[in-house]
Amino acid sequence: MVNIEEGQEDKHMTQQAYSIKVNQATKTMEMMVSGTFTPQDYENFVKDYIASTTSMNAAEYKLEVDCRQMALLRQEEVEKLKASFTRYKESGFQQVILIITQAQLVNKMQLARVAREAGLGNVEIIVQ
Repeated sequence: MVNIEEGQEDKHMTQQAYSIKVNQATKTMEMMVSGTFTPQDYENFVKDYIASTTSMNAAEYKLEVDCRQMALLRQEEVEKLKASFTRYKESGFQQVILIITQAQLVNKMQLARVAREAGLGNVEIIVQ
């Protein structure tokens, strides 16, 4: 089982930017994103995402992303999110689930718009 928890090298005493865990028992790739990504966080995330997905058949898995700690995105971050959503689409997950809180209405609109722009049609945004 691949279990990658990265994004904390130079962030002492702060929450990590993301985690990626492949749960083979439930056929779920579980991710968590927090705050906003630094350029280094994004670079590490892409590397870890690729490492996690190369050894799996994504069509048999759903991707579940916990976005409840995610901050509002600035324009340059929206472009990185769009690239990530395109990557999720190309990986071929059977479903992509984004989890947000009730208070994240603007995040929900950002996520839905970026998913549309990336052509990610199998996305569901769940409020928890």
